[in-house]
Amino acid sequence: MADFATPEFLDELKSLYPAPSNYVDGDWFLAAGIAFSSSNCPDGVPHVLRYALEDLDKLPGTSDEDRRLLVRKMRDGIFKSGMISGYPKAINALATLYEATPEVLRDTEPLRDPSRSKEEIAAAGQAYFDSTYGDTATTVQPMLRSIYPDLEHFTTKLGYGYVYAFLEVTSAKETSFAMISALIANDTPRQVEWHLTGAIRNGATVEEVRAVREIALRIAVKAGISLKHEVPNI
Repeated sequence: MADFATPEFLDELKSLYPAPSNYVDGDWFLAAGIAFSSSNCPDGVPHVLRYALEDLDKLPGTSDEDRRLLVRKMRDGIFKSGMISGYPKAINALATLYEATPEVLRDTEPLRDPSRSKEEIAAAGQAYFDSTYGDTATTVQPMLRSIYPDLEHFTTKLGYGYVYAFLEVTSAKETSFAMISALIANDTPRQVEWHLTGAIRNGATVEEVRAVREIALRIAVKAGISLKHEVPNI
């Protein structure tokens, strides 16, 4: 149970992330929702949503489109994080998010275009993989292929192509944040290090990346996750 997801704790998490000019671009809520999901505390996700929506509603001129985008970012970020933390966790988190979402802000149709060809999806996946890994793509991708060819095919064509490379809701850097937020509770430092750097390549600042790392780490610790390895920093 995420009984530690109090307003005071969420205040603390929000304060870690650099204040944006547009609230919906302040990715603390994205990182927090995913970290609760990956730490197997799906009941923490509605607390993040309600807190963020209440915060947003305090601002003048907030519209349903602003609210809808905030919810979509959390939803798509958790969906993307399922590739790392596992879809059972993502399903549980998305279910609690759905229950807490006002009906007017729920989506009823897929956001990803189901008519896209497999060639288009594969090309998008390779482009986002290259963007994330930069020069290291030439060593990481062959490594994936050598340890299991099916893994490399799945990663670049489906994982990156269908899931990660959809950037119309969660941007390139926010997708990196989703990966970081999920990886920390997984206790996989090698991949954390990859994606801390990948987030910079995808347009994040060092300050933003450090904030996402810290948000995910604090939630994992509060959730009782036993980390056997030191979490890399940037």
